[in-house]
Amino acid sequence: MWNRKSKWNLIIFAVVVLLLISSIFFLWMRTNIEVRSVVEEQYQNQQLLLTRHVAGGIQQTLNERVSLLEVIAKKDSGVPDDNFESDLKSVYEIARLFYVVEYVAENGTIVSGYPEESVPLGFNLYENDQSRAFEYVKTNNEVYITDPLKLMEGNYGAFIWIPVYEGDEFRGAFIAIIKESDLKDRYVVESNSSSYAYLIDDRGRILYEGDHNYKRGALYVDIFGSNASGLQEIVADQVNGSEGNGKYLLLENGTIYEERLVSYSPIEWYNQKWSLALTSPSSEVDRLIVSVYLKLFIVAMVSVLFIIFVSSFLVIILYNWSKSLEKEVGEKTQELKESNESLRAANKKLKELDRLKTEFLSIVSHELKTPLTAMRTSSEFLRESDECSIPVRRQMLDIIIRNIDRQSRMVDDLLDISRIESNRMKFHKESLDIEETVNTSLEMLSAVIKEKSMNILVEIPDDLPQVYTDRDKLVQVFVNLLNNAAKFSKKNGNIRITAQDDSDLVRISVSDDGIGMSPEELEKIFDKFYQIDSTSTRKVGGSGLGLSIVKGIIEGQGGSIVATSEQGKGSTFIFTLTKA
Repeated sequence: MWNRKSKWNLIIFAVVVLLLISSIFFLWMRTNIEVRSVVEEQYQNQQLLLTRHVAGGIQQTLNERVSLLEVIAKKDSGVPDDNFESDLKSVYEIARLFYVVEYVAENGTIVSGYPEESVPLGFNLYENDQSRAFEYVKTNNEVYITDPLKLMEGNYGAFIWIPVYEGDEFRGAFIAIIKESDLKDRYVVESNSSSYAYLIDDRGRILYEGDHNYKRGALYVDIFGSNASGLQEIVADQVNGSEGNGKYLLLENGTIYEERLVSYSPIEWYNQKWSLALTSPSSEVDRLIVSVYLKLFIVAMVSVLFIIFVSSFLVIILYNWSKSLEKEVGEKTQELKESNESLRAANKKLKELDRLKTEFLSIVSHELKTPLTAMRTSSEFLRESDECSIPVRRQMLDIIIRNIDRQSRMVDDLLDISRIESNRMKFHKESLDIEETVNTSLEMLSAVIKEKSMNILVEIPDDLPQVYTDRDKLVQVFVNLLNNAAKFSKKNGNIRITAQDDSDLVRISVSDDGIGMSPEELEKIFDKFYQIDSTSTRKVGGSGLGLSIVKGIIEGQGGSIVATSEQGKGSTFIFTLTKA
């Protein structure tokens, strides 16, 4: 009787143990699936943001360069004596993208251009049966851009044709060539054997495809044939000018061997409609969360081993250890809950980063749109005012130049943060005098300091050793810190700059008596995209990258930077540099 009862107890207990183990593995697999789904969505959104940024940059750059030539083509003064040679040289040097710019007279002969060694002077389009595009712009009076064509040097380039009219009379056309390699060097999207970018036109033909040697002009979907399930729908969306994310399956002998993720954004350049895409294997997502998988697996295996271990004792002593088992199972369940909490915290952090980037894009859009509006207003005023006085004209031009400088600073900040994140920022170190560098920085900010009547106190000992650092980068650090101090201080505020010898280092501080920061704000002050006031009604401008760039410059040269602050009493930034 006892043996029979023990046998049934053992069977029941074994079933319970198996159910517990199965539950743990089920929860582990379910958690893995949910985590992967969330991370994959975030990963694709980040890839789409990158693709949109690069595509927008390419589109803006191309349209701006064509606009430079359109401005010259629409002059009312007619064809100058030098056949636009000086104008074309200026455009070439400003654009820094054209391979060559040429002027073709109304008879189809190339009469001028820059650089001179690349211009086939005297070449007649009609005599060489190359007048189709020339006739098109003459007839339609609009810009025409060819598909990328193979140049004599072996590279590929797009030909831009811009008609030149004097009133209603056709006076010829400008030709500009943009080489694909120059565009690629400016807007390179890093790729490897598994992740790469590709560019197609509005017919799905390949214009650029990573580092692969696929045939240019071939249909992208034809590369994979019937071995890419879902790719045709993605390319159809690209051809229609859509933006979004997608995924497709690569097949081999009818069996799935890889799933790929795709993020794509359109590029509209006059008559050319392109689509830029970034594709990577879905295994990239697994690579990002492999540590999470490992932790969950360890927890699951520990739980399983523990259950088996405890079960062995329970088989021997039956129910004597039941309470201990319940306690241990509870502890492991708590560990699983804590693991889930850590995953939720990680997900929350990803969402916060996404929110900060969204705010950053909104702020950057505002910071870019404001100077554009000012430049447009000033330009329209100059265009409409035929009898504008010289002082007023200079004032309008000053507004345009000032806003161009503002946009240039924004672009420089974006380039700097990109170099810092990719460890590509280069430093040209030399021995520098701190006081001289501070004076240079103050001179650059003289207008801001004068506008707010700031009181500047510089306390630097005469015998302070020189530092070994990059001159321009150190000036950039001081300008960012001093500009921040001025922006967040009231009129007639005080800014204090001190420096002192500290063993092998020089310790420098920049302090103000402005509005200060809360502990929560101080904790995030060096994070990229973070701004104390990111609302649409904020009183001070900026992209939220300045202090992140400062931190990258200082730490990139082996220094350190910290900040202290108290609301209503100002802030102090202290950083160290290596002695010369």
